[in-house]
Parts: sequence; structure tokens; C-alpha cells
Amino acid sequence: MDALRDRHFRPAVLALALVSLMLASAPAPAVAQEWSIRFDGRVQWVAGQQMVVDSDFGSSITVDLLRVPQGEYAGLTTGDRVTIIGVVRNGNPRVQGRSVVRTETQAP
Repeated sequence: MDALRDRHFRPAVLALALVSLMLASAPAPAVAQEWSIRFDGRVQWVAGQQMVVDSDFGSSITVDLLRVPQGEYAGLTTGDRVTIIGVVRNGNPRVQGRSVVRTETQAP
């Protein structure tokens, strides 16, 4: 009887050992990196909790406004000058906004 039990027990132990080895050798998940960013530009459009800004360095940048106080972007219209402060995360083309500051344009 012990010999019969050992024959069924060994494959289970081997399978468990194999799964353990596979999990131990799996690569660790990548750590997300984030960078602070600040840029100036003009509002292209605002809708809900998203805004697109034509930056002064020539690119249109999408800004997620989820963490920006609504009072900072309420009433913004196309062409308004703004300074955006936020973060950029690995693999995400959007800026996670933290602050939107209206800036005045000076007369030439």
C-alpha cells in the first residue's frame, strides 16, 4: 500500500517543485517611473477632466485633469495661456496634471 501511495505522491511533489521553480525564475514586475514636468502653452480645448495644450515647444500635449482642482481650469477657453505642472509616467503619453496656472500674455 505504501508503494502505491508513493507512486501517486511523487508526481504531485515534482509538479509542485516545477511550478515553484518557474515562479521563482519569473522576472519581477517593472517598477513604474515618473518624472515631474512643467511647461507653458495655449489651451487647445478642455472637455470634462481632459485638456489639450499647444506647448511653446511645438507639441500638443494631453493633460489628465483628474487631480487638478476644478477651480484652476474652470472657465479656460481656447487660446488661454497656461502653465501646466504634473507628472509623466512610463508608457503613458499623457501628463497627469497636478496644477494649471493661468498666465497673462504681455503686450508686444
